[in-house]
Amino acid sequence: MKYKNSFFKFEIKDDGTYIDIFPPMNDGKSLELKEITDFLDGKGFAHYNALVIKKALESLSEKPLRVKISDKKIEKFDESAKIIVSEDKMVAYARFYPPSTGGNLMTKKEIIAELERENICYGIVNKVIDVFMMARQYCLNIPIVKGDKPVHGTDTKIEYKFNTKPLSKPKMLEDGSVDFHELNLFTGVNEGDVLAVLTPHDLGTPGKDIFGEVVVQNKPKIKVLKYGRNISISEDKTVITSMVNGNVTLSDDTVFVSDTYTVAADVDASTGDIEYDGNVMIPGTVRTGFTVKAKGDIQVNGVVEGATLIAGGNIVIKRGVQGMSKGRLVSGGDICAQFFESANVEAKGDVLAGSILHSNISSGGRVIVSGRKGFIVGGEIICESYVEVNSIGNRMETQTMVKVGVKPELYEEMKGLVTFVTDINNQIEETSSYLNVYREKVKNGVKLTPENMKLIKQYNAKLDELNAERGDKNERLLEIRQELDKGKKGSVKVLGNTYRGVTLFIASCVYIVKDKESHGWYRIVDGEVKPTVF
Repeated sequence: MKYKNSFFKFEIKDDGTYIDIFPPMNDGKSLELKEITDFLDGKGFAHYNALVIKKALESLSEKPLRVKISDKKIEKFDESAKIIVSEDKMVAYARFYPPSTGGNLMTKKEIIAELERENICYGIVNKVIDVFMMARQYCLNIPIVKGDKPVHGTDTKIEYKFNTKPLSKPKMLEDGSVDFHELNLFTGVNEGDVLAVLTPHDLGTPGKDIFGEVVVQNKPKIKVLKYGRNISISEDKTVITSMVNGNVTLSDDTVFVSDTYTVAADVDASTGDIEYDGNVMIPGTVRTGFTVKAKGDIQVNGVVEGATLIAGGNIVIKRGVQGMSKGRLVSGGDICAQFFESANVEAKGDVLAGSILHSNISSGGRVIVSGRKGFIVGGEIICESYVEVNSIGNRMETQTMVKVGVKPELYEEMKGLVTFVTDINNQIEETSSYLNVYREKVKNGVKLTPENMKLIKQYNAKLDELNAERGDKNERLLEIRQELDKGKKGSVKVLGNTYRGVTLFIASCVYIVKDKESHGWYRIVDGEVKPTVF
């Protein structure tokens, strides 16, 4: 059954003005006193008893109720409509009110004229108006105008048909140790294999609101299939296929298929430095002083000594790194090793290890130190989001720093800028002192020579330049500090012990460990770094 809202109607009699209040039907809405009083005020009728109306509304049951609200007679009035426009200007509702005794019903032409007075010119639903005129309902928002909503565009979708992140966490063994030998970097692909499928974007269509204004649809994100050599693309640019047997990787939304260069054994004097466009597999050890560069991934089954490894993708060392304070690993993805000792490590992604000793680790993601040992001792750890480790520091109180919530590249840039600004401040102070000398001379009545005037001009120009440069650098420092402040959600989770000698930084907050602490999840709470329970 169709519901009806409660509504009111005014009866004008010789002895005054009456209101008929009709109860709601079938879950219709009840009347609010304010709607009635607003209506009367709008008609300029001030001689009514609001308390009588209020009591009538409260006592209304299943039958209509008539009460006298004034001894004065209200001027008769016709049926009327209040036009309500939705916030998005896509719908206009008409809320109709019945005529008083002796008043006239609205015609369709009058209803449309009411809309035109509100500058509504598009989307009038004639059928709804016709239905209203056949069965009039009052105090109900009736949608009589509807604009055309835009059909929003859909983004390009790309489905990759291979494992785009083959590197996973090392396998935890039953004895609590971690097996780094089972890690695999490479995803094999055969000639003819489909690598990715693109579903094209849809531009959608614009809409139009009830005032006739065009409503622009959203702009979809448009992508294309990006790929390197050894890959073919279909005529419609929606499917890419491997042309060779090899290894497939995804880097910066670009698919690469490359052969993997496998070294015979160790990287040493017999091989020299290695540089390869694809991936490099080293079954043995990378000896001290040698360099391996790969645009793809690097996997080493043995040990990396004081060597340099630079990869566009991931780096996995199945044993570990004995860096001798010379070794340097740089990757565009994750770096994983059983251990890092006296090594320098820079990863845009995560750093995964079994232990870290006296090393400088920089990660654009997380640092996870797993396994029975799972310790960080000495050195400096900088990462963007999260550190998880079994223990940090040792009983010997070895100085160890862990900095989380810091973008390594921003942190380094900030350190450089602070040094630079300090140098500029010194130059400004020095230049200002020279100018002060000449000011004192003028103050004491000394006449300046043309050469003096030339120098003053040069010093002023230099001072302006230095101040401008200092302003630029300080502005950049402020931007970096604001960016680093966003890292306040970073945290350090220590499953075992944190020892004296450890300093933790989260964003710009510092926590110095003064006594051994156990099982702490260090986070910023109330503006300070605190160990919380996990």
